[in-house]
Amino acid sequence: MADKYDFSGVWRSTYRVPSGSDKKIIETEHYVVMFNSGNQLVVESAPNTDGSYLMARFTLDDRIATGTYHSQNSPKSAAKGAIYYGAAQLILDEDGKALRGKGVGFGKDMNVKMSEWELVHIGQDQPATPKAS
Repeated sequence: MADKYDFSGVWRSTYRVPSGSDKKIIETEHYVVMFNSGNQLVVESAPNTDGSYLMARFTLDDRIATGTYHSQNSPKSAAKGAIYYGAAQLILDEDGKALRGKGVGFGKDMNVKMSEWELVHIGQDQPATPKAS
């Protein structure tokens, strides 16, 4: 099933997670590239100047992507280079151009949090560096 989709090119990864006692939504972006082999999908952030990094691995079952992620925030961000990791389940759009779903992992307050996460195909070339996160 995964072979019917073209995962090449650059994707914009955006996740939104509530933070702090006021549950303010923090949005983090990475530009990433994807590689797939059969039903295995690997997501890795493109080189950037802000020092942030994202790596995720998924298994595709039809259009359901289930896997794990590891991210490091930019040292320039409010989180000062914090490292986070967890699990995610995303659904591939029928046209194969976006994955949308949720991630779950711990926050700096050591509580488990859920985030909205989407990966959207934006083309073959990387645009300007996203905001630091």
